[in-house]
Amino acid sequence: MDRKDLRDLELALGIQTPWFIKAARFNESERCYDIALDTGDKKLLTTFFSSNKKISSEEDLVTGRWRYANVGNCPVYVHANVPKLAAAEGGFITRDVLNRAAFLGDPTRNYSNLVRQQVALALVKGLDASVISSFLGINESMVQLISEDIKRSTAVNHQLFYVPTEVDRVWENVLKNQLPIRTQLLPLKFLLSRLTLLAAKSNSGSTLLSLAVELRKFFIENHNQLQSEIEQLCGVNSDRLRTQVRQNTSKQRLILPAAKSPVWLELLSGTINLNSGSVPLNLLISRQRSVFVQGKTESEKLQSIDTIREYFRKNYRSLIQELVLLNKWLNTPRSSELSLPEAEHQVWQKILENENFIPSEHMAYRLLLAKLRAQVMTKPDPVIKLQAARRIRDFLGQNQKTMRQEVGVLMKQAAAV
Repeated sequence: MDRKDLRDLELALGIQTPWFIKAARFNESERCYDIALDTGDKKLLTTFFSSNKKISSEEDLVTGRWRYANVGNCPVYVHANVPKLAAAEGGFITRDVLNRAAFLGDPTRNYSNLVRQQVALALVKGLDASVISSFLGINESMVQLISEDIKRSTAVNHQLFYVPTEVDRVWENVLKNQLPIRTQLLPLKFLLSRLTLLAAKSNSGSTLLSLAVELRKFFIENHNQLQSEIEQLCGVNSDRLRTQVRQNTSKQRLILPAAKSPVWLELLSGTINLNSGSVPLNLLISRQRSVFVQGKTESEKLQSIDTIREYFRKNYRSLIQELVLLNKWLNTPRSSELSLPEAEHQVWQKILENENFIPSEHMAYRLLLAKLRAQVMTKPDPVIKLQAARRIRDFLGQNQKTMRQEVGVLMKQAAAV
């Protein structure tokens, strides 16, 4: 990459001065991006980290590698040299580490401040480690490590763990008055007035980032007086509400159903309906229903389910209501067999009229259909048709385990008729 491309990447990842990207490459073996940062001058590190110890040589630094944000579906790992004094006693999440940029962290740990804050906030809201791992795209062991580090870091006010990092969109929303902060603290009111005015005059992403850094620094330095304001930033309004969130999520923790869960078959067959207001999701489900029905192999059918699951994983923040419904259906007791349409449903007559309506290689089923079709053709009486429909329904009901593909197509067609 040339310097211009690296500068664009710096802006996208929120890399601020004195740091700059020295090198960036795609690690094919680990399917991730490795980005090396530098300042070009050790004196800048002393100023940046507010260190009392002068950094005079490489021996005063230690190299860290931290899991940061994503570029597309690939994680970004940041490499940088930071002062050794970062590894302080009394825990791994120290005040010194918390003051660092979102892309940095403790050099003895492999997670950045950004990942730590996201996990910490998810934990305080009661989300399960497996859910956090799935939605953030990190290993469950990393979630567990952060949780343990938070518990051990007793020397720091735990409220600081949840303060958003400077690259969080919430700061931009505050600066643009899209998220008004209710506060009685005059210094914060004055600061917000000044910063929002500067933000309104600038369209520069780097300027907004520097303003976010300044505002976040004020929150960190005055956290003892800003409990309510921090809770507003984090979306948790009070200790009482936080306790309520924990109680609610302990009763029902949102999870993404496994690919083989019957919920997906019911969703694709039309047995259940999300009634979602998301047009992209509705279009995706409609398209994947066709893929599922037309799939000739199990792997092709599973691919349609995987496509929908991946969409939920990437867009879970905007699909909370849909996930709640999926979890509700997932936890609803059900028999191993689907409830087939009643014999009076038109779908059974469609099967009698068109031998390709529900394609099947099941020999006994095909012989039964041939016999019933002959009877209906000989005497097209409504009573005979209804009796034939009941015979087909009974046969499929008794053979659901060996005819899951046919039943799946049937449920989809029944929803469309």
